[in-house]
Amino acid sequence: MFPRSQYFLRQISCAGAILATLVATLAFAAGPKAYVGNFKDNTVSVIDTGAGAVVATVPVAAGPHGMAITQDGRTVYVSGDGSSSLDVIDTATDKVVKTINVGKAPNGVALTPDNRLLLVTVFGENRVAFIDTSTQTVVATTAVPNPHTVAISPDGKLAYVTVQEPGHFGLALVDVATRSVVRTLPLEKTPRDGEFGYDGKMFYFTQAGVSSVQVLDPASDKIVGEVPTGVSPHFVSYPRGSAFGMVVVQGPGELLLFDPATNKPARSVAVGKQPHWATASSDGKTAYVTNEGSNDMTVVDLTSGQTKSIAVGNAPRKVVVQRTATTTKTGS
Repeated sequence: MFPRSQYFLRQISCAGAILATLVATLAFAAGPKAYVGNFKDNTVSVIDTGAGAVVATVPVAAGPHGMAITQDGRTVYVSGDGSSSLDVIDTATDKVVKTINVGKAPNGVALTPDNRLLLVTVFGENRVAFIDTSTQTVVATTAVPNPHTVAISPDGKLAYVTVQEPGHFGLALVDVATRSVVRTLPLEKTPRDGEFGYDGKMFYFTQAGVSSVQVLDPASDKIVGEVPTGVSPHFVSYPRGSAFGMVVVQGPGELLLFDPATNKPARSVAVGKQPHWATASSDGKTAYVTNEGSNDMTVVDLTSGQTKSIAVGNAPRKVVVQRTATTTKTGS
């Protein structure tokens, strides 16, 4: 029989071993993680935004294109433009946990506000796929010609799909509940990206060859204004918590901030070469801009305009970011 002192030493040793195991398998990121799809590398770079560094690289389907992240930050969806696949990344392990076959050349993706459905534009098969996120399976499809990007209204009722069918450009409005196209708004130029402002009052979209953002009133289906930009505006957003809307302008390599009340430019911030996409932090104070031509991501303080560059993979395009820092499993 062990003396009492030896018994306690054995207990402390066991507790220490358990604690060491927990420390080895769980870690907290210094900040929310950002996920960047590297189009030519077929990877996703995982960035700890608090540390400002890449902490993992995740192999995904060819040509990572559209990306979406759940509100709880636990799951990232990535479509592969050069494949028929949609990869599902578990952000606790930063590994692909499932691959869903959605059809040839999937492009844009968007989650409904309740995160129960994920919509995927399947460009190569002229349809939009509906995925039940509880089962991670395709439950319906809707015919839409050459669908590119998709945005869902804040009330979750309508999806606006950019249609890039030659000679029949437009915005297809899809009823999410019935999975049907209710109407299509014709456009003269090829639509690139379209996004709702966080409050749903306006829908902003860009077009190829047009140096401005079009402002559409969803209540009337009418264009009620435009935001002048430099050459080749691409992604546009009016995020919650921000006093400004923001536009990625590829020609001059800048993030343009505009006043949503007047649609007038407020100021521009130089970023990297050929910027492609952007997203904002949950408080609307920081923007993350991918630069396809310089293989990096620019972190922009939207108050001061100060920037920081983080190197990522080859041809970074889409980016999503968690709302808050989460626990990450680092070992087995």
